Amino acid sequence: MFKRFGMRKLAYWSIALAMAGTLACGGEEEAEESAAQNQRGGRPGMGGMGGPARTGASIPVEVKTVDRGNIAATLLTYTSLEAERHVDVVSRTQGLVKTILVEEGDRVEEGQPLAQLDTDVLELTLQEREVNMNSLESNYNRSRELQEQELLSSQEFEQTKFQYEAARTQYESAKLQLAYATIRSPFSGIITERLIEVGNLVNANDVVFRTADLDPLLARIHVPEKDIGQVRPGQSVRINVEGSNQTHTGRVARISPIVDPQSGTVKVTVEIRDRRGTLRPGMFTTVNLVIAIHEEVLQIEKKALVAEAEGSYAFLFQDGTAEKRLLEIGIAEGDYVEVLSGLSDGDSIITVGQEGLRNGAPVRIAGQIPPTAEGMAGGMDGGPGGMGGRTGGANGGTGDRATGMGGAGSESAGTPAAQEGNPGARGAAMSGAGEGAGGQPGGTRGNRMMAMDLDQMKERMFQNPQIKAAYDKQVEEDPAFADDEERQRAFLIQQMRQMRAQRGGRPQ
Repeated sequence: MFKRFGMRKLAYWSIALAMAGTLACGGEEEAEESAAQNQRGGRPGMGGMGGPARTGASIPVEVKTVDRGNIAATLLTYTSLEAERHVDVVSRTQGLVKTILVEEGDRVEEGQPLAQLDTDVLELTLQEREVNMNSLESNYNRSRELQEQELLSSQEFEQTKFQYEAARTQYESAKLQLAYATIRSPFSGIITERLIEVGNLVNANDVVFRTADLDPLLARIHVPEKDIGQVRPGQSVRINVEGSNQTHTGRVARISPIVDPQSGTVKVTVEIRDRRGTLRPGMFTTVNLVIAIHEEVLQIEKKALVAEAEGSYAFLFQDGTAEKRLLEIGIAEGDYVEVLSGLSDGDSIITVGQEGLRNGAPVRIAGQIPPTAEGMAGGMDGGPGGMGGRTGGANGGTGDRATGMGGAGSESAGTPAAQEGNPGARGAAMSGAGEGAGGQPGGTRGNRMMAMDLDQMKERMFQNPQIKAAYDKQVEEDPAFADDEERQRAFLIQQMRQMRAQRGGRPQ
């Protein structure tokens, strides 16, 4: 019995020692694996791809260089445009509207016919008064002859003369009424409104048209009394209207000599010459009265500013980091603002993406590949320390470099144990090292492709119809792929490697 107990105890301790050895070996392997990953800078299974994890923390931004230019100090106000002359055209006689000769929006000249009234009655009246005038004119002529021969008294001669002159006046009046039947434009301008239709009966002094002279247009603004000393006749004015980015120019035409006691402002009349005809009376406008121009000053876009309680800040792009700067701001005009201090010529200012940035935060220019990502691409494409070494080790020394990503780091495939297991592994390892280290410029070409602009990369690689077809198929299957530049770059580089491997006859 004791013997059986001793055997059981021996077996128990043997099993325990075996388990302890297994755990110790596993711990050593785990520690070695962890150390290898720390040396490569990546996660287990990623083989040197720690770089992207760090670059993922950088924030994409847009950058613009600080430059100089002219910027104007202005007095800003708002008003509506007016026509210098806006007149109601009235009918000067009574009649039915027979013909309308113009429409709204037509440009007319002074004296041009606008409408024609019916003239039948007026023509008959004119003829009647012409006959009566001619009859009395004959009587007047005979009376004058008799008066010269002293055969007619002066009283009778004067009465005949007055009758003739009255008849002539009535004839001229009828002739004038006939002329008034043609309604004419009082000045050159544009028809802004038509108020009659054919067949309407219009009376004398009825408004039938409205016309306006749109050249020039006027903007009447009211300048505060404290600022009126900066305004003078002939001063330049910038006009902007809603719905248009175009800036029009005008000049100060008149300054009122009095101050409005209720508002404390002075009326200033601005004259705008609109040769292109894009402005209209009644348009709501922003009027910038230029009172000073600062020439060749540092200026940045307003959107680059970050307002805080202490003042206005901007972020400089400094070697991949954001540097916060306190600025002293001057005058502003449009989308730009003058910088009095805090910046220098040639500084790179972050204009998009600065919201929420902190001083010293890692940033990168949107659309550009960070240097760490380029290094990763080089390693993946055969550069030193690439993924080929790990692949060779995982394949147990089969000499298969997977996607051709072997490099000088593919020493796992060249270990003595692996080489003894498969002699082809040594050739694969040496070939991988030669390619990555400089035998074939695979890593260099990958770096160039990663640094290349995406559009240039597409233009170059789409010369191969197979790559173009594979790209189009990927876009069709995954629409989000077309908006992801990093995925597109990775896809194109993978296609490049596959194409190069196919030419070399290497397995994929």
